[in-house]
Amino acid sequence: MRPMRDPIALRVLCGSDEHELITYEGEYRSLMMLIYDRIFIPYFGECKGMGRCGTCMVTVNSTTSLLSMDRNEQATITKLMGTENSNYRLACQILINQSLHRAVVRVLDEDELT
Repeated sequence: MRPMRDPIALRVLCGSDEHELITYEGEYRSLMMLIYDRIFIPYFGECKGMGRCGTCMVTVNSTTSLLSMDRNEQATITKLMGTENSNYRLACQILINQSLHRAVVRVLDEDELT
């Protein structure tokens, strides 16, 4: 018998839509894959998690801090947004774990990425 895993519940805001998602650690590798699988966003995740295109850029309001980003993620964000603002993250680089429980994730609109 497999041990019970605690659910991870989060809200995803995309434009005027709000989605309540429930997942479990290990169900998806990254936040990008969860959003890509459960919510249809035409431009989202074009490089499929390589951290290069920036189309999975989000802001995350979480009660716990997420692990710091690696230099490749920061370089992509700085290149696209022109800032090192730590509020921006690439969803492909955020692992699904309990730090996302009760988080509010806002997917940047396509026009915010240019």
